[in-house]
Amino acid sequence: MKMLKGAIVMLLAGFVFGLAGLTAARDDDKKADKEKPKDAATLDDEEQEVTTTKDTKAETKKIELKYYLQVSGYFDKDGYNIEKITEDGPATHLMDENGMSGASMEVGDIIVEVDGKKVTSPDDYAKAINGVSDHEKIKLKIKDKNTGKDVEYYASARKR
Repeated sequence: MKMLKGAIVMLLAGFVFGLAGLTAARDDDKKADKEKPKDAATLDDEEQEVTTTKDTKAETKKIELKYYLQVSGYFDKDGYNIEKITEDGPATHLMDENGMSGASMEVGDIIVEVDGKKVTSPDDYAKAINGVSDHEKIKLKIKDKNTGKDVEYYASARKR
């Protein structure tokens, strides 16, 4: 009888902890939904694909980029919100104005400008990055996720 009671208690405990885990997962999903705008354009510049979501309808198209930073993310009024960075890509080897390296972009950073041009849409980004005069030294204004301040770095973009 004691074994039966113990088994029932263990089953109930597992059920309660399982429900707590499901609730936490749903809370994380809700948090992620709040972070990304419902109507947004996402860009994976390595794949050169733009997915636009408007009123829950998604549309994907190719976009021509001459150069790329090997990042992906989504656009909003602030700029290009970085969600993924390719390991050892241009975004992981940023330089300051003196050519000193050591900085890298992080997930959560926002690209505000490319070579002095604001980027709040895939079209803005494509025009800015395709129009650079020197792909070895693209000036990026980045809103740092940790400080909230705009910082300027240079990246050596990959040529297609």
